[in-house]
Amino acid sequence: MQGAVGELRTLSEGDVAAAWALEVAGYPPEEAASLAELQYRQREASELFLGHFVDGKLIGFVCGTRSLEDHLTERSMVVHEPTGTTVCIHSVCVDSAWRRQGVALGLLRDYVVRTVHTLPAPRRICLLSHQQLLPLYAKAGFTVLGPSSVSHGPEAWYECVIELDS
Repeated sequence: MQGAVGELRTLSEGDVAAAWALEVAGYPPEEAASLAELQYRQREASELFLGHFVDGKLIGFVCGTRSLEDHLTERSMVVHEPTGTTVCIHSVCVDSAWRRQGVALGLLRDYVVRTVHTLPAPRRICLLSHQQLLPLYAKAGFTVLGPSSVSHGPEAWYECVIELDS
């Protein structure tokens, strides 16, 4: 992995508070997930909650859930459907001290590789992005589909997708 050397692993229940601290530090209040939402995602879809740890400290994470829908909707942003073939990424968050060092890109690339091997096999991975982060997601292999119909705060969102070979 480029960037920081460390351990990539799924988050345990005990790691969620540290993820939430990164979430509230990294997102505006209207976009940040609540502690309860992160606990739900870890409990219901722990295999889709990947963290990067350095010396035992969480420095970044990606978390998602599954949906039966083919793209991101208001519903897919809150409900985990275990048999869904679309993985919906909700957060890509890196501690401010570790940004611009390849942590997010490394996490995303590893997340895609790990997701391909989860069961049931997903057909795609989707996420929402603000315009300024689209180059990061393109480097990670995502294609920009265009503006999203999901409203999540005042800024415009763009839906990005990776179609997987299942």
